[in-house]
Order: sequence, then structure tokens, then C-alpha cells
Amino acid sequence: MMRRMSQLMTYTMMLILLTGCWDRKEINDIAIIQLSAFDLMADTGKYRGYVQVAIPKSIGAGQLTTSGGTQQKTYMPLVDYGDNMEAMTVKLERKLSRDVLPSHRRIFMVGESLARQNMAPLLDLIARNPKNRLRTYLVIARDTDAKSLVETQYPLEATKEEALREIIVRKMVVPSMLRNFYASSAATGIEPIAAAFSKDKDDKILLNSVALFNKTALVGYVDHMQAVALTSLLGKKPFGDVEVALPEQKNKLSIRLTKLTAKKRVEVSGEQPHFIVNIHATGRIMDNHSKLDPSDPAIMEQLNRSFQEQVTKIYQELFHTLQTTYKTDNVGFGQSVYRKYPKLWKKIEKDWDTIFPEVDVQFKVDANIYQIGVQGAPYYLREDEISQ
Repeated sequence: MMRRMSQLMTYTMMLILLTGCWDRKEINDIAIIQLSAFDLMADTGKYRGYVQVAIPKSIGAGQLTTSGGTQQKTYMPLVDYGDNMEAMTVKLERKLSRDVLPSHRRIFMVGESLARQNMAPLLDLIARNPKNRLRTYLVIARDTDAKSLVETQYPLEATKEEALREIIVRKMVVPSMLRNFYASSAATGIEPIAAAFSKDKDDKILLNSVALFNKTALVGYVDHMQAVALTSLLGKKPFGDVEVALPEQKNKLSIRLTKLTAKKRVEVSGEQPHFIVNIHATGRIMDNHSKLDPSDPAIMEQLNRSFQEQVTKIYQELFHTLQTTYKTDNVGFGQSVYRKYPKLWKKIEKDWDTIFPEVDVQFKVDANIYQIGVQGAPYYLREDEISQ
């Protein structure tokens, strides 16, 4: 009898576990959000929201597909305005015949005017919806509004958000996901950053800057190699060239960074913290417009010295920007003090905004060129033209 009861209970449990899907949604019932862009309108003071909703039947055939002789986009754009973020998003959703699915969204684009004022309302709105993924990239539209930047044509990729994401991941490696921003803004002794896109002269998107924040407000940018140096302090890989030259040479050599690591260390004298940044850089020669022959050991020694000086200069300029121009600790020096000297941090935490611009930073740089290419001096030079 007991055996039969046990079998009956087992079969009952199996039937319960094998029930059908109760919350299934058909693809025709959902609107997949690919990208969102937010702006603050200077003339009206209203918020503007712009979203791109995927058209599933058009995706996979490129940026534009042909149907019946007409071109179709892979997405449907929607725009609306509101006095606050929630009112704006409600209006946008009321234009959709389907249920919104934001979990596939890759990019949140924020216009510069909104980012400079305060992004707290937007960040709160994003965080309250559990369907918003924290792996979505938060990016800033520099010197323009977010809507015009995301509407820039980019035919190389099927969708715009894929292009933006790939550029961040492959070219500058900025820790620009929502989770990075929330973690930095809530953490002790470090301020957030984000990738900053702009338009070049040919009206194409360009990632050349990192946006600096103090709390949730944009304060400025670092560009070019300063941006690369900043991301190296946060543990990211480099992508960029350093130009080196010898004093007697007019033309320079371009050194492509293959490795750039920067480790910060804090020491305390009395109650004053000071920092040592150990930098290790390696690179290879990509362009030689000088008359130097890098295969000559004596020349290479001088080039390595110049390479080291240039790398040091980049970091010095970065910290001048952070400490003097914007006075914001986006590299986490305060966090280093908090972790190593928690008692000292309790004393200085409230005054860190005024202490950080004055702290002493020492750079110890080891930089070497390890590859000169397939030739030493340029092939087009005669032997008597090569500098020794």
C-alpha cells in the first residue's frame, strides 16, 4: 500500500513539473528596444526621449532591405517629450502596439546638456525597472544632442547600437556599462566615467574621449592618449599611438601601444597620502618618417628613452586635467586610501574633494619598443641618408 502511495505521489509531482509555459509571449506581441537616447531641450526645459524598436523581419539583411522596390529600415524610430522622465516614457509606450521588451537594449545615449545638468532622474528610472539590463552601455553624446548622434548613418553594421558597442569594446575599451557607472557612483573614493561619442567632420561617429563625472553630473572630458591612460588605470587594454623623436630629428616615429599597465600605490606621511603609479608600456614601430635606423642598438636606446619620456608626459597631463581642471577623482585614489588606511579615510573623507587636487603623484615608468617592423630605416632612403 505504501509503495502504491509513493508511486502516486511521484507521478503527481511529475505531472505538476511538466505543465506548459504559462507566461509565454509571441514575437508578434513584443516590441524589442534596441537603443534609447535622452536629451534635455534647452529652449523648453522638457525631456526628449528617442527609441529604436526592432523590426524583426528586416533584421539580418543589412541596414536597409528591399521589399517591393522600396527600402525598409531595420528599426522603427519613436520620439516624444515630457516634463519628467516617467511622463516621457509613458507617452513613448502608448505609441507602440506591442509590449515593450527592454532587456535586449544595447545602448543608452545621453545628450551633453542632460548629462551636465544631472543624470540622477534618468539613472533612477533605469534602475527601477528590473527588465533593464545593467550590461547595457551608457554613452554620452559630446557637443551634440543624443538623437542627432544616434541617427547618424553607419552602413557597416546592421544596427546602430551594435556599431557603438563594438567600437567601445574593440577600440578604447571604456568600462562604460550601467553596472560600472552605478558601482562607481555608489562606491567610496571614486567617481564614474563613460564613453563619449562625437561627430567628426564627415558626420561619422567617433569615439575619442572619456566623459568625467562628479557624482551624477558631467564635468568634462579627457581625449586621445589621456583617455587611454585613464582606462589603463582602471585595468583596461590600450589602443593608440605614442609619437617619439630624438632632439636632432624633425620627423617623428609612431609607436603603437601593445601593452600599457598602470598600478597605483598609496603611502602616508603623517596624515598626508601620496601616490606612486608604476607604469609598464611596450610598443612596436608603426610609422617611421625620420632618417633613423631603429635596428642600430644605440638608436634604439635613445628611442626607448624618448618613448619613456612621452608616456610619462601623457600621465602627467592626465593628472593635471583631473586635479587642476576638473578636480574629480575618476581613477580611484580615494578608494586606495579607504582600502589600505580605513582609519585615515574616516578623517579625510569629507574633505577629499579639496585634498585630491593637492596630493602628490609620482610616476615610475618602464617603457620599451620591442618590435621595429620588417625593416630598420625606411627602404626609400639611400645608405648615406640614414642617420647614425
